[in-house]
Amino acid sequence: MARNTWLVAAILLCASLPASGEPIVFETQSLRLTIDEDGAVRSLVSLPKGKEYVRADAPIPFAAVYRGGRSVPSSPEKYAGEMTERWVYHGGQTSPATHAARQGDELRVKFADARTTAVFRVTAKPDYLAFELRAMEGEPVDRIDWLCLKLVDLPNRGAWVNLAFGEQFGVCLCAGNVRTNAEMDQTSDNVTLRAVSEREVGLEGTVAVLFGCSDPRNRFLDVMSVVERDFGMPAGADNRRRPGQRLSYLWASRPTPENIDEYIHLAKRGGFRTILFSYSSFSAGAGHFKWNAAYPNGMADLKKVTDSIRQAGLKVGLHIHYSKAHKTDAYVTPVPDARLHLVREFTLAEAIDAATGTIPVHENPAGCTLDKGRRILKIGEELAAYEDYRSEPPYVFTGCERGHLGTSATGHAKAERLGLLDVDTWPSFVRFDQNTDIQDEVAQRIGEIYRQTGPYEMVYFDGAEDVHAPFWYHVASAQQRVFRQLEPPPPVCESALYTHFSWHMITRSNAYDIVAPAEGMKDFCRLMPCPTAAERTKDFSRIEFGWLGRLEDPDASPDVWEYVISRAAAWDCPISLRAEPSKIASNPRWEDCLDALRTWEDARLENHLSDTQRQMLRNVRPEDAHYVPCYDQRGIWENIQANRDLTPVQRRILADRREHHLFANEQGEYELVPIIEVPLEGTAVKAYAFQRASRPKDTYVLIWAVDGEVELQLPVADDSLSAMRPFGTEIPLRRTADKTVVTIGGRSYLVFKERGSEETKRVLLDAGEVVGKNNG
Repeated sequence: MARNTWLVAAILLCASLPASGEPIVFETQSLRLTIDEDGAVRSLVSLPKGKEYVRADAPIPFAAVYRGGRSVPSSPEKYAGEMTERWVYHGGQTSPATHAARQGDELRVKFADARTTAVFRVTAKPDYLAFELRAMEGEPVDRIDWLCLKLVDLPNRGAWVNLAFGEQFGVCLCAGNVRTNAEMDQTSDNVTLRAVSEREVGLEGTVAVLFGCSDPRNRFLDVMSVVERDFGMPAGADNRRRPGQRLSYLWASRPTPENIDEYIHLAKRGGFRTILFSYSSFSAGAGHFKWNAAYPNGMADLKKVTDSIRQAGLKVGLHIHYSKAHKTDAYVTPVPDARLHLVREFTLAEAIDAATGTIPVHENPAGCTLDKGRRILKIGEELAAYEDYRSEPPYVFTGCERGHLGTSATGHAKAERLGLLDVDTWPSFVRFDQNTDIQDEVAQRIGEIYRQTGPYEMVYFDGAEDVHAPFWYHVASAQQRVFRQLEPPPPVCESALYTHFSWHMITRSNAYDIVAPAEGMKDFCRLMPCPTAAERTKDFSRIEFGWLGRLEDPDASPDVWEYVISRAAAWDCPISLRAEPSKIASNPRWEDCLDALRTWEDARLENHLSDTQRQMLRNVRPEDAHYVPCYDQRGIWENIQANRDLTPVQRRILADRREHHLFANEQGEYELVPIIEVPLEGTAVKAYAFQRASRPKDTYVLIWAVDGEVELQLPVADDSLSAMRPFGTEIPLRRTADKTVVTIGGRSYLVFKERGSEETKRVLLDAGEVVGKNNG
């Protein structure tokens, strides 16, 4: 790519040229940055220790400018790569800095080849250096990369917040406003940080903030909090330390004033401290959010729901779509709003009347979507759905349904402009033009609902990807336009997609969809949320292990839920569950499932899990941590099912099949043990064996009936076998001359005294006929 080409050349050039003149030095209480007159970054040292983090033999230019090319996705072949991957500048001219000079608080950086000079105002504070791009003098440029720092000896890299750190020191280069981007390039032995400004968003007024901190694991959030306050940014650092970040939530699918108590009961049964619901439960659709039939009294009904949740001692969360409108919304029909986004624009080659089914255009329509539900043209105040198009002259859209979605078909003059409507990949929605005020209008509407029915503990910003390029800007900008309408600000925000500036608003990420069937939920957990949770710790962030579903599925047995929530606990992360009270009874063990969730949630939130135990639960090595975008989840799941195209890292993670069980022991204290499944295929029970440090000669078995109750006949004649339900409460057994019969329903425990795990497994495998009892 062009950037890497200029970077290599610039390093060689800077290394070969001796520095002349006095170096330019900027300093805080934690770091000293030195820039030479030739425009190269010569040094970044920590203070007061004085350790150097820039290689003296490999300085790089402080900045570079670009013109004459264009930004393109770095991974265009990857699904959703334009949203999840970095964009790079391709083609044109790249010019590194050739001279730097300082006068007072002004830093002037010259790019001789581009005949351009960047003028920065530099503010030095005790905690940070702020660089504001005040002007670009000379010939125009498309983009400038600046404050480029190639650093060594900082092995931990938080790419989201743009932080590199070791145990003793860390360096962060973050944006000071939403119009500034910050990026990171990584290799095994170095990391390059940079700020980025683009003409399309605006060059002048962009701000980058550089700071260092000692003991970064404990002090990074302190310093970032100062930066956020000084630059008027959302309080992402302070919010990350709030206890609400740790709370799991129940997603209530269709709450109403009449049924909210059912969801409250379900939430408490599973140990959830928060109930979240979507706008779709109370409104007819995104956009204008008109009240639906379940809320005849509108805001008053919604306030009854939120008040009921809070009065029950629970917190409230809200899920929103905010960057698009439903196709039935007034933004789309009967008169489509002029502020809906158009992916491409065309010119009518001939006049058409209201009935014409073929629409001729001057421009080649090749590449326009042929996805069902997305083939829509906007012509003035009319929408027309096309079946196909011709990409050879004369260019036409064919099979057009005029007056689509309830709009009015009408005639249109030759040379009238039309466009391909930006219909969402979930084709129920149409996306907004982020360069208009429609996003602010919708944000105000959301803010009104939020303020009148709040306070809310959390907001889920769904559909964050449903904006247009430049994605790094519009993803965060749309979120900010909504966030600033939310009073008081929610301390917890989640989103499936986030860009650099989003860090200050989006404190947790990121829910995955309900993709895997019940029997695949463990492997899905292993390869999607687990590596992402490990990666996000480098950004001082959590994810939430959700959205979980399938509680109504009998195959979603208690061990499935215990596995997922145990892995969430490994990184002190919450989970989320989508469940309908009216449907969960179809899972005979739903109560056991919720008991497992509540046990883990209570223990985690009450800090009963030690650091050693959390480390034991982790199934991802530090070097295997990586971010898994939501858009990759279905492809990865297909690869798991087919056992193909899995990376060595993915196979290594999948190979860890360990599972754990948490229970309250005889003293009421939480006890965590590894468990191993006893393969009892063809029986009506599931069983997991474990041993305890306090009783090393005994083997315990966690066991339950798949459905109803069963009588399990075990070839044990003496009193070396006992049973408990729950743990610590013995249940009666029936003994005969050569066997012991125990009735198993919900999760129970068998205790085999003075028997090892292998002998216990043999006893279970040799069990007599399992007789169904009370099934159905």
